This record gives sequence, C-alpha cells and structure tokens, in this order.
Amino acid sequence: MKKFLNKFMVVFLVVTAATSCKKITDDINVNPNQPSVLSTGYAFNGALQYLGGTGGGGATTNINSFAGELYSQYLSETFYTNESRFALAQYDYQGYYTGPIADLNQVIRFNTDPAYKDQVTTTNFGSNANQIAAARILRAFIFLTITDRWGDIPYSQALQGLNTLNPKFDAQKDIYTDLFKELTEAQAQFDGGGFFNDLLFDGDVTKWKHWANSLRAVMALRLSEVDPNTGSAEFKKAVADGLMTSNDDNAAYKYAAEQNNENPYFGNYRNRYDYAVSDQLVNRLKALNDPRLPVYAEVADNGEYVGLPYATAGDDLDQYSIGNRDVAANTIDPGNVSQIGRAYSSQSSPAVWTSYAQILFAQAEAAHRGWIPGGDAAAATFYTQGITASLQQNGISAGNITTYLAQPGVTFNAGNALEQIITQKWIANYLGNGWESWAEYRRTGYPNLVDPVPTALNADKHIPRRQQYPQSENDLNKQNYNEVIARQGPDALSTHVWWDK
Repeated sequence: MKKFLNKFMVVFLVVTAATSCKKITDDINVNPNQPSVLSTGYAFNGALQYLGGTGGGGATTNINSFAGELYSQYLSETFYTNESRFALAQYDYQGYYTGPIADLNQVIRFNTDPAYKDQVTTTNFGSNANQIAAARILRAFIFLTITDRWGDIPYSQALQGLNTLNPKFDAQKDIYTDLFKELTEAQAQFDGGGFFNDLLFDGDVTKWKHWANSLRAVMALRLSEVDPNTGSAEFKKAVADGLMTSNDDNAAYKYAAEQNNENPYFGNYRNRYDYAVSDQLVNRLKALNDPRLPVYAEVADNGEYVGLPYATAGDDLDQYSIGNRDVAANTIDPGNVSQIGRAYSSQSSPAVWTSYAQILFAQAEAAHRGWIPGGDAAAATFYTQGITASLQQNGISAGNITTYLAQPGVTFNAGNALEQIITQKWIANYLGNGWESWAEYRRTGYPNLVDPVPTALNADKHIPRRQQYPQSENDLNKQNYNEVIARQGPDALSTHVWWDK
C-alpha cells in the first residue's frame, strides 16, 4: 500500500507540474493588452480617429493638418513660423503605415479569413463585404494623401513584416493606376448587408460609394497635365458609377465635445494661439463681398476682419496680436488680427475632408476641358452649383446666395474659367483638407497665393512641390532610397511629383 501511494504521489506531482507549467506558459504568451481576436469596428474607427488627429495622428498626419492649411495659405502662424516658411522639410509618413493602414489591413484580414470572418467580434460591425469595401476605400484615400505629399512611396511591398523589411518605392503613376482599381472594385463590392455607425458616414453605404467615386474624379483631374487621356476616361467612369449628390454626402469627420476627440484648432486655442486667419483668405473674401467671411473668421478688436500677412516673421510679428479665447465660455477677447471662426474652431466643429461643393467644381473643370458633355455651358452650371453648395454648407441664406452669385467677380467667365473654378474650390475647402488644396495649387497654379514667399527658409523660397522623405528611409532603406532619388529627382522640396508638370 505504501509503495502504491508513493507511485500515486509521483504521478500526481508530475501531472500537476506539467499542467502548471502549461498554464504559466500560456499566461506568459498571452498579452492581455493585445487580444488575438480583433473587434473590427473599433479598428476601423481607430483609423478614422488617427486621420482626424485624435488617435495619434498629430499635427502632420491628420487630414485637416496645420501644415496642410499653412501650405495652402488659409492660416498664418502667430509665433513659431517654421512651417509657414517651409523650414521643416522632412515629415514622417511611418505613422500612416503603422497606424491606420495597418488597422485597415487587419479589418480586411479578419473579414476574409475563415477563422475570424464569422466571429461575433467581426459580424457585429456589418457584412464581411461591406467592411472590406469601406476599409479599401479609406485605405486608398490614405495612400492618395501620402503619394500626393511625397511622390513615389512604399506601396506594393509595404507592411509585409519580416518578408520585406526594406520595401521598394512604387512609382506614383503605378500607385494611381492601382488606386483607381481599388476604388472602382470597392464601391462595387458593397452588398445588401449592414454596416456599423462609423465616424465618417454613420454606416451609410451609399455615401461610402459616392465618396469612392468622387475620389476617383479628384484623382482623374490630377492627371490633367501629365496624362489627360487617362484622366478623361477615369473621370467618365467615376461619373457613371455615381458621385456625391448633396451636402449630405460630405465626407465630414465628426469631432466631439470632449477632449479625447476634439477639433484640433479648438485644442490649440485652449492655451497656444498659434494660428490666425491669413490675409490671403480674408482679403480675397473681402474683395468678393463673400458672406462666408463671418463664418470663417472672427472680428478683430476694430470690429473688422483682419488677416495676418502670410509668413510674417521675426520682429514684424510684434505689431500683431491674436487676443485670447475662453474656450469654456466660448467667448473671445480679440486682438488686432482675426482668429479662426468658431464654426470651424469649436470643440465639436467637423472637418469636411471631401465636400459636395468640391466635386461640383471638379465637374465644372471636367466640362470646361471637354471631358464630360456640355462644354462651358455645363461648366457654368456646375460652377454655380458648387458655390451654392458651399454657401449652403456654411449656413448662408438664399437671398445672400443670389446676391453673391450676381457679382461680376463671381459670375462664370469662360475666358477665365480655370482660375475661377479653382479659386472658388479653394475658398470652399477652408480648414477641411489642406493637403488637397495644396495639391490643386501645384497642379493648376491657382489661386494666386504668395509665391515666392519672401521670408521663406527653403532654398528657392517657393511653395514646396513635395515633402522630403523621413530620415529613416535614408538610414534603414538605403538602396531603395537611392533608387527612388535617381528616378524621381532630388529628395528636396522643389522636386515635382509625377503629375505636377
């Protein structure tokens, strides 16, 4: 009996030790802060929050970025003037890849992989097809933003982990070709299933489709100087599939009345006051008696709207004061230059990344170029509708819209069509997507901005044509970095991207 008990105890201890070791090993290998099963809706909205500047995006990778708005000369800096004078050449795009693009890739993977696609943490957020389609559209929008800022970028080999630690730089022409394909396929991929209440379109699948097709139209116009035949063909396809149809279709990121997801300009006015409205915007709106001026800007201490001259620097800044703001009470003690209007700088003020007005102006240009039927008669109609949509978006009354449209400086003129269309598009895009307005300026030369900038700190003092690659590419991806420089041109602010001819 004693011998039996001893043998039993040995077996018990061995089994217990093995079981305990397995439990300890399992516990060590499980990260409680990184679950193995993804809640796809949270990952999707996390990507959107990053782009809104509230999920780690910061001031240089969110869509309505301070830098993008400065490049487009909507704003002037009040103290630190490096960005408006182009002293900051290198911007890091790594956050886009490791943040929202990685999240969206995971959303696509979890809705594709049979091991995860039917789990409740996936299906709670809509049909597999709808989640994949929306993720592809948002990912394409991000890649479009990156390539328009830097030119040739890592694309086909990006985010392949240990398989490709040093991804090649794809030519921008090839990236555009693939983005047209991605957006075309994605908008056709939506099925009759549901989609969760995302932060951009509240789960409205039709709006996601309209945005995808509208982005294709935007991209098609980028090709106007480098490949107009492809641009015209792609524009027609986008129109046929269905563009935005009203302001309800606006791709508007929704900030909230709480600090974790607040409008970045409101956050800046809490204690920094880095940005005033630029004289380039104020003076142009004054010249046109534009009723959006009281919406875009606050009055200065003289009761007028006063823009801070763009890229004012050094001792010259001493003569200007932006005043103060009590963000809690939503009151302003003005200085002698205008702060951003509260409609655009309150805590929950939305940022419109792509607007119906913008797409109407795109159709006006396409008609003027002969890409779609109607010629300048159709261009005039789309142009007028674009202005009207922007004014309505900003709460302007019908009577004031009629008065504004009747002005000689506003009425469509076929001999000056492109400048009028792009200038009105620029006005309409205020503090929505500065990177887009900067791209349109590079493509067309409109509106007439300060260029060269007398106080600029870059070599030629001109508005940059692109941004330099992050230092990490030169340090860690040297061979591919050297290849892209040889193909695209010097890694400099003055180098033109493929479509910028």
